Formats: sequence, C-alpha cells, structure tokens
Amino acid sequence: MSVIGIEEIFLDVSDLAKAVDFYEHLIGIPVVSRTEERAYLQCERSHVVLQVQGHSGRHRGGGPMHFSFSVTEDDFDAVAARAAAANIFTRGPMGERGKGRALFMIDPDGNEAEVNTRYLYGVPKR
Repeated sequence: MSVIGIEEIFLDVSDLAKAVDFYEHLIGIPVVSRTEERAYLQCERSHVVLQVQGHSGRHRGGGPMHFSFSVTEDDFDAVAARAAAANIFTRGPMGERGKGRALFMIDPDGNEAEVNTRYLYGVPKR
C-alpha cells in the first residue's frame, strides 16, 4: 500500500489561543477557520484541527486522537476490503470514487484512524 501522507490530525488542546499562536505563528500553518472550540489550520495538502478538550463536536468518540492518511483510490479499496475481512468496527466507507471517500476505523488503543482520498481532488473547503 502506498500512503501519500497525513491528511489530517485532530489535537485536543487545553488553551486554544496558545495552541493557535504556536502552530500558526511559530510553525507557520495558517488558520483558515475558527470557532470557540476549534481552529482549522491548512497545509498545502493536509490540515491540522486544534480543538479544546471536552469539545462538543467532531470526533468526540474517536479516542484520544483522530488522524487520517491520504491514499489513492485503489489503495482505499484495498484498505476497505482488509477492514471488512478483519471484522473490526468501522464507519464507512462513505463518499464517492473520484470525488473523495473516507473510512474510519478504531485502532487497538481506541484512536480513530481514517483513510481518505479527498486531497486527491484539491483542497477541501472548510
């Protein structure tokens, strides 16, 4: 399998302002969207989401961390087939071939691991 790269990482943070300052101003990843609980920082072909601990939104049940890997369409099919054969908990596959698909799986430590093809088709809008 050929993983193209990290598609996204969700990080729980204790202080959103300090985390944004670190990732945006020190490292240089621009914030493209922000709420009281969450900030989306956009890299060229991936993104980082900073979210306040105890947040009410996405990936709440995704374990200590949520992360996603960009894969090709063919590799996505192979991962989905292996996940189905392994009889593990998944959400998906969802989406449409050629437009972006996602498959969410819980790893042995309770983290939510995702494979996704959406960065094959440009930068997703937030």
